[in-house]
Amino acid sequence: TTTTTTTTTVAAATAQASAQASATRIERARPVRRRVTAATAMAMGDGSAYRGRFLSAQEAYALDQDLLAGVGCEKQSLEALMRRAGAQAGRVVVERAGEALGHKMFCVLCGPGNNGGDGLVLAVTLARAALEGVNVKVWYPKGPGSSALYAMLKAECEAETNIEFVDEAFVVDALERHVNSHDSAANVTCFVDALFGFSFKGDVREPFIDVMNCLTAATNGACADADERALYTVAIDIPSGWNVDGCDADGGKLAFMPNLLISLTAPKRCCATLDDPAKARHWRMKRMAQTHVVAGTFLTDAMCDKYGLHDVPLRVDSTIDFAPVDLSRRLD
Repeated sequence: TTTTTTTTTVAAATAQASAQASATRIERARPVRRRVTAATAMAMGDGSAYRGRFLSAQEAYALDQDLLAGVGCEKQSLEALMRRAGAQAGRVVVERAGEALGHKMFCVLCGPGNNGGDGLVLAVTLARAALEGVNVKVWYPKGPGSSALYAMLKAECEAETNIEFVDEAFVVDALERHVNSHDSAANVTCFVDALFGFSFKGDVREPFIDVMNCLTAATNGACADADERALYTVAIDIPSGWNVDGCDADGGKLAFMPNLLISLTAPKRCCATLDDPAKARHWRMKRMAQTHVVAGTFLTDAMCDKYGLHDVPLRVDSTIDFAPVDLSRRLD
């Protein structure tokens, strides 16, 4: 999602009141489930590789604008979209990292835009999950700025007793423990990247450079083979630092390569060649293609017609929050 802010300055007391008033909104934001659509049943049933379209940055932005304006769908607020995307992505992390691998110590890295807002919602979803001893750290270096929505989401995180906001030194130290010593007793074992979304362009800038360098180091070299129960990384929508319109991990350039990629609404163009046999891909990229998940029940059939997304196995009325979508290339 693209960065959106308001000009309203929210006082601390107002933010706290908003947090108390909306403490249950994340669960309430879940869409009404009526039926499994034909598209969902078809896509989930045969286990075949994804043959659909990959959205460019421009198309992803246009689709978001359609959701906000009600073009081909029911009009929704930015808050409603963010709450649904963040909560549904959070449930993927709970299932894949928490329940399947036993992770209970999470660090959610939140950027300044809507991807970071999704991360704040995701953090609350993790904190409220039925995982014994779950603890969530949040790094939010830019803070909410003048956005009333981001301030409210941050206040909701602060209201959870098992969420703690941490500084850059904490995140760098936690990642370096894995990079330098493969510390299986590190205080954080699962890192969730919600830094930059599809609007990201250019080079990573401060205050994100050191953390991005550590994330990259933690998913390359000797760390690439780390036991997923000791270190697990997740990216929301696209891996931060990547150009949404093309993979930046070509030509030997090191890039952040998470264990799990969760696309919001539909896969983006940078994912189109994750497992291209014509390119010398790192095995983590090929695995990313195989473990890829789509979350976010936003699409209507009319929107699928417009954007060519009929192969995405989720609709606004789906009875599931997310679905595995294999991006591997397979020989016919």
